[in-house]
Amino acid sequence: MRSALGVIVLGTTIGVLVAGCAGGGGPAASVSASPTTSVTASSSPSTPMPTPPAEDDVTVPKDASTSRNQQEPAAGSQLVLTGVRTASHPGVDRVVFEFTGTGAPGWAVEYVDKAIAQGSGQQITVAGRSVLRVSMTGTTYPAASPAPAPVPQRVPGDGAGVVTEVVQNGTFEGDTLSFIGLSDGQRPFAVHTLQSPTRVVVDIVR
Repeated sequence: MRSALGVIVLGTTIGVLVAGCAGGGGPAASVSASPTTSVTASSSPSTPMPTPPAEDDVTVPKDASTSRNQQEPAAGSQLVLTGVRTASHPGVDRVVFEFTGTGAPGWAVEYVDKAIAQGSGQQITVAGRSVLRVSMTGTTYPAASPAPAPVPQRVPGDGAGVVTEVVQNGTFEGDTLSFIGLSDGQRPFAVHTLQSPTRVVVDIVR
């Protein structure tokens, strides 16, 4: 009798265990993913490129006058005019002549009654009431191939100052000649150079 009862109890226990394992009512075990770490690649800081002196950093020159302003070129200079531009600033009109090549340019800037062309001696029409003659020396004809784009013969002022236009007369025997027309009478001016690239700067006081 005890043997039969033990078998019944054992069978009942096994049935309960099997039913418990097969049942789907229990909560499922949750598996949490390991957190991922985001790595941001940092770029090396770039080295700033050196900047040439700013043409827009303009103040009224203390040495401006209406007298002839002259400077000799460096020996052996071989410079070619590549650009002319004008801009108005508070109290000053600036005309910039840009060059490529080697050396340092010279100049002779002065007021003239008439704009006279090199070589031919013919009069050149320049808009305005007064004319500044700008002779730049240490210059030559372009030898590079292809040659730089030609500079416009007439570059207008921006209309906000006294510069009416800048007229080019080309290069002749190492002398590059331009004329600056002014809507007013003779105004004090100053001349200096800037580097990288090489530039002759004429500042005209309004």
